[in-house]
Amino acid sequence: MLIAHEIKSIFQSERDRLRNADHPSLMRPKNNRKPLKGVARVLYLEGKAKLNKAEELANSGLGLSRIKVPIEKEKGNET
Repeated sequence: MLIAHEIKSIFQSERDRLRNADHPSLMRPKNNRKPLKGVARVLYLEGKAKLNKAEELANSGLGLSRIKVPIEKEKGNET
């Protein structure tokens, strides 16, 4: 029972983060905040920045040092 509750809690917090990043107008108290985009969104969704500081951190340049950029593998001729 305890493990099931913890798993449900983890997924609920991920859903809450996605909703807050995409639709901040649904949060309480009501804020005139725009949806997060780009680096700020990644920082917030990974839990490396709070919602109200994510945009500021991304614009300062420090945010780029905190995220991992996915490396795309080149498509080669595999036989």
